[in-house]
Amino acid sequence: ASDNNAAALPIYNCRSCGAEVITPPEQAATTCPYCGNNIVLTDKVSGNLRPDGIIPFKVTIDELQGILKKYCKGKKLISKSFFSTARMSKVTGVYIPFWVFNGNLSGTLNYDAQKVSSYRDDDYEVTETGYYRIVRDVSVEFDDLPIDASSKTEDALMDSIQPYDMFEKKPFDMRYLAGFTADRFDVPCNDIEPRAIERMKTTAESVANKGSLEGYSSGHRTGGELKADLKASYLLLPVYLFEIKHGGKDYAFAVNGQTGQTAGTLPKDRLTSLKYFLSRAGIVAACVMMWYIINYFMGR
Repeated sequence: ASDNNAAALPIYNCRSCGAEVITPPEQAATTCPYCGNNIVLTDKVSGNLRPDGIIPFKVTIDELQGILKKYCKGKKLISKSFFSTARMSKVTGVYIPFWVFNGNLSGTLNYDAQKVSSYRDDDYEVTETGYYRIVRDVSVEFDDLPIDASSKTEDALMDSIQPYDMFEKKPFDMRYLAGFTADRFDVPCNDIEPRAIERMKTTAESVANKGSLEGYSSGHRTGGELKADLKASYLLLPVYLFEIKHGGKDYAFAVNGQTGQTAGTLPKDRLTSLKYFLSRAGIVAACVMMWYIINYFMGR
């Protein structure tokens, strides 16, 4: 395969976990980004896998320690010994495959709402309730919504390190893979599209609900539907994957290789959690006691 214009790129299979990765043709060996197994590039296959674009790595491996420390800062339930005893596993820089969706959500949503008003008429307090049926036409444009296209990555982890700045997207070039690996997508676009539509609907319906019921005393949605008209492109987006080993357990982390946005699970220390809980409970108890004392003396 040539560097820039090949339709067929080399794919290599990890015999340990079954992952398929893409690497530059001149690279003789690599490490699987998922199981850490060494892959010797001997079982080469070809396929029509050329991505529509790529966002290059901007964050360097040397910056990850500082990024992780910043991520942990302010999280009060982490053991104080975490940084002295925790160990970061080998960091893998991998281009994760994403389907990136653009398009429109449109349709009609229906609501029932009430307006309650009160006024005084001589000696009576009068309350009037007006009932309304609202029909709202909705049309929302969405640009560049990435959904990961690898079954081997955790969806929640990949969602949590977004967004990516799509203005930095480049035409695909094999030279960007130097020093990194790239996962091959194994989830077709048609299987991913429902996830994209669901995320878009959640956003569109939240905005529509708030706008439609604004100014009313109460209300709720009664029906309607939004339909999607989407197009997708296939991009490789940069992610650092690694594990933090602490207390005999492994905690998975991901870092956006463009922005440094971090996601992962941190170990909670039981003693630290208990001290934090007791300190918070003590503050609440002190406030309650102060309230009783103030009320006691004011009532005398």
